[in-house]
Amino acid sequence: MTNQFRNLILFGLFIFLTRVPFLFDGFGSEEDAWAMHLVAERIGTTGIYEVSRLPGHPVQELIYSSCWKRGPLFYNLLTAIISTLGIIAFVAMLRNLSIKNAYWCAAALAFTPIVFINSSNAMDYTWAMSFILLSGYFISKKQILLAASMLALGVGCRITSGAMLLPYSILLWNLSDENSRIKNNLYFIVATLVGSFLVMSPVIYQYGLGFFTYYEHFPIPNFLKNAYKGSIAVWGIAGCFAIAYYIVKIIIKRKEVIPVIYEGKNISIPLITVCAITILLYTIAFINVPLKAAFIIPICPFLILGLALFTDEKSIRNLTLIFTFSCLFLGVNLAEDNRGSSRSDFALLLNIAEIKVAIDPFQGLVLADQSKRKQQILFAEKIINRTSSIRQKTILISGWWNATLQVLSKNNPNDSLIIRHYIDEPELIWLKKRGYDLFYIEDQGAYNDLRFNKKMTDNYAQKLKL
Repeated sequence: MTNQFRNLILFGLFIFLTRVPFLFDGFGSEEDAWAMHLVAERIGTTGIYEVSRLPGHPVQELIYSSCWKRGPLFYNLLTAIISTLGIIAFVAMLRNLSIKNAYWCAAALAFTPIVFINSSNAMDYTWAMSFILLSGYFISKKQILLAASMLALGVGCRITSGAMLLPYSILLWNLSDENSRIKNNLYFIVATLVGSFLVMSPVIYQYGLGFFTYYEHFPIPNFLKNAYKGSIAVWGIAGCFAIAYYIVKIIIKRKEVIPVIYEGKNISIPLITVCAITILLYTIAFINVPLKAAFIIPICPFLILGLALFTDEKSIRNLTLIFTFSCLFLGVNLAEDNRGSSRSDFALLLNIAEIKVAIDPFQGLVLADQSKRKQQILFAEKIINRTSSIRQKTILISGWWNATLQVLSKNNPNDSLIIRHYIDEPELIWLKKRGYDLFYIEDQGAYNDLRFNKKMTDNYAQKLKL
């Protein structure tokens, strides 16, 4: 075993162990993580593919369907392993490209709060990131078919991974010899497109070519909430200030890019181009659909790399420490009692854009997410206990609690209760006429109205009293 390989393994083991304490609290704080399990179970028991949500994530959905009986810890463990492999690939890629601060760059990525959070749940975000970085590693080795295969698997986790075809083609062009540039890029592009079609073929077969659609149910949130998701929810307060500081410092001091020599060529400018294009593409995608902070994850490694191309090892080391601080301290977190995080006695409670938030000096983003997962499970179990004695045929409009309740209620089924996501007015009328009692959870009545753009739920259903 070479020293380099041993160091990679030890580094990866350290990163993996930091995730272990966060693997035990359900499938994650997003409803989609619980829905992933429901779909995996249906695929595993019926043999018929279906998406957990459009436009489909067949690589993850099919892998989970093969082990759906193993429960949330196993799901989360797979994510932790795959995300760790991606971070190791990031180190190896940067070392192959002669980036001197490779380990500190990878550590900064590993402790970016949004990456850390999604390295320990059942979501697909860091799966896609890892396949993107594995593709980058193989590009740095000029192993084109493997690079294309990894990027195609990334598309099978999140279809937006396909955006990396452009920046990676630019990188491959600049790494290749003049005589092989056209051939290498042609192979890479064609192989990625063919591979992506193959991994997405289960979705296309089931849903046709109109499968590529996103989140049509609710309007885009307000600007302030979107700005939070695209900044503080990703890097933390301290992390945002650190990134802004280094960017301003680079601009004011007019720092020149550090030379990066690859096989005798200076590839620093092409690397900056790759980083800039990647950041631009995914920023545009986020602005178009700014619903989740995790949509920023593909930007994270390339923003860190971009900063490393202008700064020294000390700066990247400090950035890593600041990101780690943001994981543990000074969080701006959702403070709603049932679906938000717990908070310390020193937290400052505020209402921002009609949302109750806590600025908590002793609970950073990662700790807040863990407490959120625990509180959501407790609330869902409270609902299940409350409805367990129902004997009259009843419909419960559950909204974003739907998947969590569907999973947890399997241990305590009630044949008189039907849990539904959202219900439009014609069906509410139909159910009412057939003698169903209709209830909704907390503010899901208002969200049911919002889903169908009509104020009507309270005319047919009442809030479930807990």
